[in-house]
This record gives sequence, C-alpha cells and structure tokens, in this order.
Amino acid sequence: MRSACLQVGTTIHLTLKSPANYGWAPVRSSNPNTVTLLDDHTASDGTRSATARAASAGTATLSSADTYTPDSHGPPSRAWQLTLTVVP
Repeated sequence: MRSACLQVGTTIHLTLKSPANYGWAPVRSSNPNTVTLLDDHTASDGTRSATARAASAGTATLSSADTYTPDSHGPPSRAWQLTLTVVP
C-alpha cells in the first residue's frame, strides 16, 4: 500500500498512466474534509490527472481503478490507492 504524510495546506498532483485499452475511473477521497480534490480529468490517452489539497488534520485514502475499455466484461479492474496522513 502506498502512503505519505503531508502538512495542512499542501497541494499534490497525481498522474495515473494507463496501458493501452484501459482507462482510469475518477479519483475519490475517502475523507473530503481532510483531503479535498480540486481537479480530476482524463486525457485522450486514458491518463488521469488529479490535484488534491490537504485541508485538515486526519487520514484520507485517495483511490481509483482502471478498467478495460473495449469490453466491460473483459479483464478485471485493478485498484490504485494512496493513503495520506495530514498533520497540522
């Protein structure tokens, strides 16, 4: 599992690159009061970019999953997670 520690007010930029025929779902925060997503979009090649801000002390997990785009019944999705601990 990936994890990081941030100070309140820190902004992070994420780039999730996808292999051919895969696309990333929107990035979600398990605790938007602690880590707020400011921007989240997908490029034409399936790469997802997101920006998040550490808003208050606590813990939040950012997550997404890639899916096989040509066939929704194709290979299973693969999850991505980043747990962030925010300190004052």
